[in-house]
Amino acid sequence: MGSMAERGVSSAAAVDHRIPDEQRRSAFGDLEQAERAVPRLHTPAYPVARDRWERLVTAIEVTSPPESVWRALTDPEALAHWIAACHGKLGEVEAECVLDFEDGEFFLCRTKRVSTPTGNDPGYELNYLWRWLGIGQAASVTWRIDPSPVGASVTVTEECFNPPADWQTWNGGGWPGILEQLADYLRTGLEWRWPWRRMGPYVQVEIPAPPFEAWDRLVNPSAVRFWLQRMYGTIEPGGELTLMMGDASGRVMMRVREVVDPGQSFPSFLPSIDFSLTRPAWNAEIGGRLWVEPAGWGRSLFQVFHYNWEDLPGDLQLPERRLLTSFWAGAMRRAAQMFAEQAPPSGPHGWS
Repeated sequence: MGSMAERGVSSAAAVDHRIPDEQRRSAFGDLEQAERAVPRLHTPAYPVARDRWERLVTAIEVTSPPESVWRALTDPEALAHWIAACHGKLGEVEAECVLDFEDGEFFLCRTKRVSTPTGNDPGYELNYLWRWLGIGQAASVTWRIDPSPVGASVTVTEECFNPPADWQTWNGGGWPGILEQLADYLRTGLEWRWPWRRMGPYVQVEIPAPPFEAWDRLVNPSAVRFWLQRMYGTIEPGGELTLMMGDASGRVMMRVREVVDPGQSFPSFLPSIDFSLTRPAWNAEIGGRLWVEPAGWGRSLFQVFHYNWEDLPGDLQLPERRLLTSFWAGAMRRAAQMFAEQAPPSGPHGWS
């Protein structure tokens, strides 16, 4: 090994590749600020709101005077003849009542505004919030009754924030059927309620999570065991689950017909489960569907719906429908509990 001179290399040609401390610190500083100085080409965007407010307005002219319409709308005895049995007072501000359809389904109502005729305003107005089965989304309902040349002009407005996608269509484009029932009752005095329905119950609850995340958690086997009260079986195409309907209510068999995973089915690409329910006494199947859909950004509506009641023996339809409505209301409440924020413990346990 010789010296640099012996190997023909000049000492002047020797290069020191060490980076000065000042330059190194400058390079590190630039790298630390790279996300700001040279942002990535596709900076991610994210939604911050996805809301829709919907309103349905329906009107009818009746030959009865406004005060008769007001009585039909606020008197519990009259309400029971044309729309639902009323438990409580609908015409009292901040009072709560239940409009009971007596088949297991009902609205929980809280009255927010009551206006009767004055010198400046000859009309009546009633506004209340209501929730289906007491657990569904809240909607605002406003009744307006004004004098008209033939008797009274009745207008009802229902408003909802981020309702189900088909909210307007399954409301019949408004309330024409309900207002016609009111008009017929006012004209004849006869009881006029919905005939027996082959569809329902319909139950919904709002979940504080986006649809795909909510669905993934809800169909997890351990979660199904909790909110659906599953005793045996799994949710899969062709699967059979034994469900406990409740104390003294017995069991029901759930047969899964189809499972639609997220992103699988056009046009919504939302997940769902089609199934049927059977009980030994029925000698028939009740069809059903479970599904989830957005309710604004970061929230979902979890829903269930049934059909085919006409195939059951007539004497079983009403009592079994009541049992099934109660079962699903409880199931939806348990499903929502899974997403509720847990409060921190208030202190040590008593046995600590």
